[in-house]
Amino acid sequence: MRSYVLPPARLSRRAMLLGCLAAAPLTFAGCGRTRKDEPLVADLSIESDGDFLAFRPDELTCPSGALVTLTFHHRGKYLSARHNWVLVYPGQLEAVDKAVEHNEGIIAGDDRRVIAWTPMCDKGGMVMTRFTAPAGGDYPFFCSTPGHGECMQGVLHVTA
Repeated sequence: MRSYVLPPARLSRRAMLLGCLAAAPLTFAGCGRTRKDEPLVADLSIESDGDFLAFRPDELTCPSGALVTLTFHHRGKYLSARHNWVLVYPGQLEAVDKAVEHNEGIIAGDDRRVIAWTPMCDKGGMVMTRFTAPAGGDYPFFCSTPGHGECMQGVLHVTA
C-alpha cells in the first residue's frame, strides 16, 4: 500500500470567512441554558422595621430546592431588644414560639418543627443562615424573642 502526502489545502479569505460565519450560531447555541446538575441559588434579605416589632418585607419568595442564603439586618437604633429570624413548617409557629419562651428565644438545634433560623442579633447587627428551600408552599417565619412572635411574623412563599 502506498501512502501519499497531500499538499496543504488553500482556502480563500472568502471561504474562510463564510465558514466562520456558518459556525457562529453553533458556537452560541448553548449559551443561556442552565445545567440540570447545578443547584438553584437564592439570596434573600430581610430586616427589622427600625425599632418596631415587624419585618420588612414580611413576605419572601424562593424556588423549592434552592440553596438559600438569608441575611437578616436588625435596623433598630434606640431599643435594645434583640431579634432573629426563624422559619418553621406550616402550623408550627405558635408551638415553637411557646417552646422557646423560657429559653430567651434560643432555638434548639434538634427541633424538627424548625427549618432554619438565624442567631439572635443586637441593634445595628447583621446575621445570616443557609438552608435548602423545602417543597413548594407557604412557610411562616417569626422572631423568637419572647413576646415578639405575635407581631414579628411573615411568610416565605416557596415555588414548586
